[in-house]
Amino acid sequence: MRYQKIRKEIAGIDPAVFMPALLLTLLLALVFSLWPEQSGSLLHQIHAFTTNELGWFFLLATIGAISFCLYLAMSRYGKVVLGDRDTRPEFSTLTWLGMIFTSGTGGSLLYLSAAEWIWIMQSPPFGAEPGSAEAARWASAFGMFHWGPSAWAWYIACAIPIGYAMYVRKQRNLKLSELTRPVLGRWADGLVGHAINFLYMFGIIGGVMTSIALGTPLISSTFAYAFGMQAGNPVLDVFVIFLWTAIPMMALILGLQKGVARLSNFNVRLDIALLVGVLACGPLSFTLNQSVDGLGLMLQNFVYMSFATDVIRNTGFPQAWTIFYFSWWVVYALPYGLFIAKISRGRTIRGIVFAGLVAGSLGCMVFYMVFPAFGIHLQTSGQLDLIAVMNEAGRGEVVKAMLEQLPAAGLFIVVFGLVALLSYVSGQCAVGYSLASATQKTLLPEQEASRYNASFWLVLVGLVSTALYFLNPESLTPLQTISILTGFPLCFVIAIVGRSFMLMLNRDLFNETAVRDIDGKKYLTPTTTGIDAPVNTGAVSPELD
Repeated sequence: MRYQKIRKEIAGIDPAVFMPALLLTLLLALVFSLWPEQSGSLLHQIHAFTTNELGWFFLLATIGAISFCLYLAMSRYGKVVLGDRDTRPEFSTLTWLGMIFTSGTGGSLLYLSAAEWIWIMQSPPFGAEPGSAEAARWASAFGMFHWGPSAWAWYIACAIPIGYAMYVRKQRNLKLSELTRPVLGRWADGLVGHAINFLYMFGIIGGVMTSIALGTPLISSTFAYAFGMQAGNPVLDVFVIFLWTAIPMMALILGLQKGVARLSNFNVRLDIALLVGVLACGPLSFTLNQSVDGLGLMLQNFVYMSFATDVIRNTGFPQAWTIFYFSWWVVYALPYGLFIAKISRGRTIRGIVFAGLVAGSLGCMVFYMVFPAFGIHLQTSGQLDLIAVMNEAGRGEVVKAMLEQLPAAGLFIVVFGLVALLSYVSGQCAVGYSLASATQKTLLPEQEASRYNASFWLVLVGLVSTALYFLNPESLTPLQTISILTGFPLCFVIAIVGRSFMLMLNRDLFNETAVRDIDGKKYLTPTTTGIDAPVNTGAVSPELD
């Protein structure tokens, strides 16, 4: 019986999407492992061209994503519900927000919030003097900016069209090419459609592999500290990668409700406990004052930071940071958007926009308030030269040195490592689910992605990451670079998905029978889908009084 079930799930995999992504990923991993310097040099030149010559494009594209989300939220379509008229949300609001936050951040949020301010403080933007008070203020503000609405707009701009196609249009699969059909037509079934599916698959696989390989030593170092082991222990590194693979597998096998949701809830509770602990045991007054100052600086200069290329001063800061981040968000936008769409059944478009641009952004900003403020206080007060620690030992030691200044330092370091691991694992759940969903021939709205398919991708990513990490760590750089380079064509793919979504909205017929009344609040759902609205029939506008 189990064997037949496995065969059935394997038969449901679409080889036209599955095999090209698998084979080319393995081929490039082999090439980068054998010739890391040559491939890295070539890709670095391409990446430099993308960030320098095309930096303006990523800045404008990100503004476009933000504008698209705000338009959907404030327009008549903001009340459209992803689902049927009797559909209620599958998850409670707090659990739903927690799953969105943990799926879209990962452990990088913790480590970068603790260490990124040092890099920016040494090479600050807009002509500020390195190491100065002004540089420290910008270091705090830019972290909030990079992980704020600009990042979440990309996720939400993908989540809403995917959710609409899934729960309103009842699309029978989640292949990316299918989402572009209203614009591409028959081209969605040909070479263009296959290229779109491949870009989606390869971009996220390459990004996740590098995240695992680069994040593993940081997590294992905290465990080594806790258990009195030597840092850089290969056995401990393998164990961390095993946990990184096994935990999301178990969560996905248990399902979204019993596995992923519970993991997310536990992750959020640990996040809150860690932040409260650092606040309470650290320089509370300085942290709160600096947080408000950094937030004000970011809000005051949000438009300028969103458009800055600094081409005359030629500092290279926007290219090294802002444009790099924006291209990275584009790569993750579609898979994380797919996962957010899956868990947002029964939610309104306006609610999803609010969840990402407001709740998700604020969650990230809190980390970029607490940890940079704590580090800046240690640095500027002379208690600890974290800049020297960074330059001599790297960001892993920065985190450990920072947390050692707190009482019960060992506990804080262990909790930090555990939260980082769980955050990466929560992100892996979203990635595994999205990869499996995009490679299945059929996936109905009420179905979950194949557990065996998701497990395969998680195991593949874990094994290849381990091999690259131990055989030739230098091969990670070109793999990361090429995954980021997919951000440029993916911008056009996301634009086509967004345009297709608007065409679907404009074709769907709305009237007053589509109004849902839940607890005195009115929501909209399309009464029919895929049908052109009749001309001059007096159909009621979806706007509500």
